[in-house]
Amino acid sequence: MATLDEELNQISTSPDSDDVGTAVSMLAAVPSGLFKIFEGVASLGATLLDLGVDKDRAEAVEAYFDKINPFDELAEATAAGKITELIVNIGIPGGAAFKIGSGLTKATLRAKKAGTYLSRGERATRYAKGAGLSGIAEGMVVGDVEEAGSFGDWLGGPTKIDRESDEASTELLNRIKFGIEGALFTGAIGGAGEIISRLRNQVGTGKALKGFNKWLDQNVGRRVRARGPDDPNVFDLKNKRRGAVDSDTLKAQTDMRELDDIFGKIEKKYKKVVVDKVEPNVKKQILKEGNDLFMSGTGKDGKFRPLFGTVDEIRKDPITGVPFQSGFGQLKALKFDAPLPKEVPAIDPKTGQVILDPKTGKEIMDSVKVIDPVTQKPKKLYNVEIEPMSDTKKMAFRKKLEDTYKASPDDVTDLLNIFTDARTRIGNLFTGYGRLLNPEAITKFQDLLPKVIDDLIDRGYNVFKENKGQLTVAKNIPPVNTLIKETVKEFQQIASSKINPKTGKPFYLSDDLAMEMVNEIWRKAELPKGIMLEKGEALASVRFRTMPNFIRKSVADKVTDISKRDPKSANLSQVTGVAKPVILKLLGKSENPMASIMEGTSNLSAQLRSMEFFNNTVKKNNIYKRAWNRWNDGYQYKDAVGKMITVPARTGTEPPLPFIANTHKEAQKFWGASADDIEMIVPPRAEREIDRFVDQPEGKGILAPVDTLEKELLEKRSLGKDELETIVNPLAGKYALTDQALGFRKVDEGKKKLGTLIYENSILYPKALSQMSKTVFGPFTHTRNFLSATAFAAANGILPFGNTKDVKAAWQALQVGGPFGTRKLNAFYQELLELGVVNSNVRLGDLRRLLEDVDFGKTLNNLNSDFYFHKFIKGMNKIKRAAQDAYTAEDDFWKIFTYLGEKSRLTKAFKDKGMRFGQEFTDMNGVKRLFNEQTLKEMSADLVKNNVPNYAFVSEFIKGIRRWPVGNFVAFPAEIMRTGTNIIETALKEINYKTIINPKDGLVAPLRARGIQRLTGMALTTAALPAGIVTAMQALYDVSQDELNAMRRYVADWSKNSTLIPFKDDDGKLSYIDFSHLNAYDTLTRPIQTVLNAVEQGRADNDGIMDDFILGLIESTKELGAPFISESIWTEALQDIAPVLGRSGVDREGRPIWNEKDSRGDKLAKAVGHVAEAMAPLNWNQLSRLGLSMYPSDSKGRFNERGQDFTLGNEAAGIFGMRRVEVNPKKSFNYKVTDYKKGVRNSRNLFTAATLKGGVVTPTEVVDAYINTNRALYEVSRNLYEDMRAAQILGMGEEAISFQMNQRGEQRAFNALIQGQFRPFTISNKVRQLFELRSQELGVVNPFEAAQDVLDRIKEALEMVPLSGDLFPDLKNPLKELPLVGAITNMLDNTPVMPMDLNTQNTGAAIAQNANNRFGNVTTNVDQASQYAALWPGDSYGQINKNKLQAKALNQRPKTNIGLG
Repeated sequence: MATLDEELNQISTSPDSDDVGTAVSMLAAVPSGLFKIFEGVASLGATLLDLGVDKDRAEAVEAYFDKINPFDELAEATAAGKITELIVNIGIPGGAAFKIGSGLTKATLRAKKAGTYLSRGERATRYAKGAGLSGIAEGMVVGDVEEAGSFGDWLGGPTKIDRESDEASTELLNRIKFGIEGALFTGAIGGAGEIISRLRNQVGTGKALKGFNKWLDQNVGRRVRARGPDDPNVFDLKNKRRGAVDSDTLKAQTDMRELDDIFGKIEKKYKKVVVDKVEPNVKKQILKEGNDLFMSGTGKDGKFRPLFGTVDEIRKDPITGVPFQSGFGQLKALKFDAPLPKEVPAIDPKTGQVILDPKTGKEIMDSVKVIDPVTQKPKKLYNVEIEPMSDTKKMAFRKKLEDTYKASPDDVTDLLNIFTDARTRIGNLFTGYGRLLNPEAITKFQDLLPKVIDDLIDRGYNVFKENKGQLTVAKNIPPVNTLIKETVKEFQQIASSKINPKTGKPFYLSDDLAMEMVNEIWRKAELPKGIMLEKGEALASVRFRTMPNFIRKSVADKVTDISKRDPKSANLSQVTGVAKPVILKLLGKSENPMASIMEGTSNLSAQLRSMEFFNNTVKKNNIYKRAWNRWNDGYQYKDAVGKMITVPARTGTEPPLPFIANTHKEAQKFWGASADDIEMIVPPRAEREIDRFVDQPEGKGILAPVDTLEKELLEKRSLGKDELETIVNPLAGKYALTDQALGFRKVDEGKKKLGTLIYENSILYPKALSQMSKTVFGPFTHTRNFLSATAFAAANGILPFGNTKDVKAAWQALQVGGPFGTRKLNAFYQELLELGVVNSNVRLGDLRRLLEDVDFGKTLNNLNSDFYFHKFIKGMNKIKRAAQDAYTAEDDFWKIFTYLGEKSRLTKAFKDKGMRFGQEFTDMNGVKRLFNEQTLKEMSADLVKNNVPNYAFVSEFIKGIRRWPVGNFVAFPAEIMRTGTNIIETALKEINYKTIINPKDGLVAPLRARGIQRLTGMALTTAALPAGIVTAMQALYDVSQDELNAMRRYVADWSKNSTLIPFKDDDGKLSYIDFSHLNAYDTLTRPIQTVLNAVEQGRADNDGIMDDFILGLIESTKELGAPFISESIWTEALQDIAPVLGRSGVDREGRPIWNEKDSRGDKLAKAVGHVAEAMAPLNWNQLSRLGLSMYPSDSKGRFNERGQDFTLGNEAAGIFGMRRVEVNPKKSFNYKVTDYKKGVRNSRNLFTAATLKGGVVTPTEVVDAYINTNRALYEVSRNLYEDMRAAQILGMGEEAISFQMNQRGEQRAFNALIQGQFRPFTISNKVRQLFELRSQELGVVNPFEAAQDVLDRIKEALEMVPLSGDLFPDLKNPLKELPLVGAITNMLDNTPVMPMDLNTQNTGAAIAQNANNRFGNVTTNVDQASQYAALWPGDSYGQINKNKLQAKALNQRPKTNIGLG
């Protein structure tokens, strides 16, 4: 018998051992698959001719095609090639047959033109026809049905391929089985696709859902869709609201940063001048004076004051898509600051060309301003400006800065310009608010705003700084303890100044009561956002839900009980004069222009953008409503010569449905909805459910109608009433489909319960910290984050760094401090924020939300025991913000770069087909648009949002997983799946998109080349590039496929299905780089690699690839789900050390954390260290390795505690995610033995658990348990056999393997495994005694003795089963009342057992031959009962049932099973 070393030597010297790369094999598979189509048809014809005659025409056909197909061997050299070949072989004809058979495409188009939809029943019927014809085609064209295999090979049953008979009828039957499965598989794929489609989009394009569709959408669809229950339009508008708020905030933050730099320079310069006479708090004093100037005005009172007026409305430039502006679009020839001209040449939207007067040939001119058709005068728009700053204060401030603080004139000028720009923007926000109001409300607004504007702008308080978003209420954070204690003393002093009327003595306020009052003040203080006209007063200043009576103006002089608090809320203005400075100090009032700019902008932006969102929602809906009603009712129009044309109702394609209805009747008309399907978005007088800024002065709404439809509706509702109805919120009283209506409403999480707090602090809080440590606080992670994101541009067909102009623009737009000029294109970045392109890093978004879940900032601030700790926390938060900004910038760079690439490609594609700016066209989504810069920006932004990971598009279900103890950054793999799918979908839409640009040219496809480019980019990035790199490195380092496969068995679990780039040193030692670290699309490619690995491993079983393919698919679903269900960093560390429900001191890879003989103290110390390592920031392990690698080569300091040494070059490469990992089977093999021993124990337990459970056990159950135990034991044994095989391929000798197994007490196992022999389960004497004892206790016959003869013969049969193929016999229990299927004959013949056979191309055939030698012809004609009696002599069961079994056998065809079954 050949040893394993001899087998290995034979393979290494074989001329067939040269490996074919995956990429080459896949390329060869395409033409080979086409050959197979013709081979399959020819082979089928030959098989039909062979029926009933003794001819070998089919074999001759196969031999002929083997000769003429030059690609076959290359295609079948790898698993990827085999799968590709089979897909081409059956996919092309099968797909064509389905299309012809179903007729779905034509039927759908006909229905669409008719304004109807295919019913579910009709779709199902057509799909069944297509699937049936597809199955027939696949059965006809499959080249080699035995090689392809079937699902029946895996599941068993009627479609299992018969490989024993060479009869023509068997070949024909096998093709029929394959075709039946093909039809069923096509149907299953179609059904799954239908369900996925329903999950992604509501069925019926906005219609009310019924039955199963409704259940599916409510329980699954809305939870997994990015938009949740929202209508797509509402979801888009919500994102635009967020983008507008972010843009407003960024402008204010930019001002803050620039002001901080200027004030810092001034302070530094001043300190240099005065040297030893430096004054404390210089910067604080400068800021106070600066804030006084910022909040000043030129009026008599010198205060910040608004000026109200109007401006002319400017038309949109047809080239830019935004209002005319000098220096842009049609006015590009003008200087940027030049005044607008009165007129510009008119552009025809049909052609995009200037309109000429047919008589004179001169250009027809249009006004730049919007002209009112009634008055023929320019339309006016409401406008608010902020009065200029006080000239006196400005001059004084400049003089003081320059003379006293030695500031440079340029710095002062820059500072004053920032003040002016910020005030202008604040005026614009007030303008936006005013334009939404009705006339009556405007009057009140203009009366109130001058009185409260200071409180609206100058509102910086430290206690309100922990704000989780502009659209939410601020969260209060505690002042430092020293400040709280100071306030307690000041409260006691104020109290002691009051005389108690009962005693005539000053009041005494105890320390405890004073502390309670102070805490109530800061905890229950509120800072409302927005402008509120309620009761004619502003709600802009600080409000208190409770207030001690002795400091409240109205009752302070009448105090009779110092402990009383007024239950009524109070404004800051209602606090007594002496107490007001104390309260301001407690709340942390900031006298700082930066705070005024930031808080003032935040305050106004939140309200304005919310109000605009509601208005825009109604506007968008009304556009849809007009278009749909026009289509539904029919309409008339005049043609070019003035003739009236009538368009009948429901002519042409149905427009998109409105998503909001005014009445039940409209809801029924639009959506076919009943009363149960809809809900009022917000009932009257309950507007705060969706809008916390709702304002109802004197019970009236303040808003103006958004358009003519809303104005008509308002007038209709006001008929018969004394006065016109008013609008509180544009959505009030309107209806939507129930889920969509609920999507508008806020969700109040309520107070957290004790269990929630414990869970958050023990699991979520550490989980958040560990994830932050490994990402945001990991310097090397930042490098990998930036490099891996190159794939986002590449997958969309945009070459990373390919356009240096775009690289420069993307870099300069980044909002993070950096070299080479970041923050230069701030206006561009603000525009990108409004478009929703940037500031949406998925991993960071996940982490931020997790930190919010546990009130991260608030928790830290609660620890502010003293001033110094407060300073420390403030410094740490600054570092955290800087790290987060960098993480965001790394993501933003590639989004901006991709956005610019998309925009330039869109522009070129349309212009190359003759499109002109200002011309109307229909986009890919069927929407009519004007071709201009704004349209191109929006289209490009949509492409980036849909095709590049974006946290705004993560579903609430996925976001919710962050609160589970499993998964790390689960939003990212979810987004990879969404965007990866979208890229392909977008590419196909671009390829098939057609529109009319020039009527003479008819339909053109402007984006076809772009779609092909995108599809190519996706294929190269996710498949070709990784495979190409692997193939190239295999060739460069002479790494065989066997070595690569062997290596996978000795890598970490998370790398087993990764793309591994191999290396080999001069000594033949292998190492690899896990490409997954740099592959952003690893989530998509890993399942594919898993399937390929399964097929590759199963190539020796000679039963086709389909069963291995299915097993690979099952394994791939685990890989796909791993990011969502695997342990998080923190919980994994806890599991490693937990003695209960954990791994008790062993990590996930089987490495011990402590030694069992360690003392308790040592174990505890190592456990704490292990957990601390999970929380360690700064890529601690990598930094440690990098440090060790810097020691001299002869230094002992190079080695870590495990004796490993590291090279500087390799560790430096690890910074970029390209660190080589050495493959060392000698170190890993011990863990393999551990897994083997555990597997053997578990297998044996299967037997004892089933047979010694305490009750009566039958002999049949004993045999079943024995078969199941051996099936599990065979898998365990074969797994170690493959590990031994792989270890030898990787250079570990037989002696080394034997030594390690002997050390672990497994020498007998080694002796069998090295020969490829399976050792069946031997039932021990102890277990036999237990059987006897139990049977005596129960008073029954010993079931083991009754089954022993059967067990012995099964064991003898299993000893003949080799481990060199995946071939555990299909054993059937002969004690069951079933006819035997097959027989075992010549069980004890002299045929030798096969040793390990490493020649994978011949293994399967050898196993099959060995099986025939061992188990006889499984299709023997001996009747079943006679076989039974011959095999089990003396068995009364067989004799008694012999006649019954014979009768059954006459009506059943023997199945093709090997072995006992």
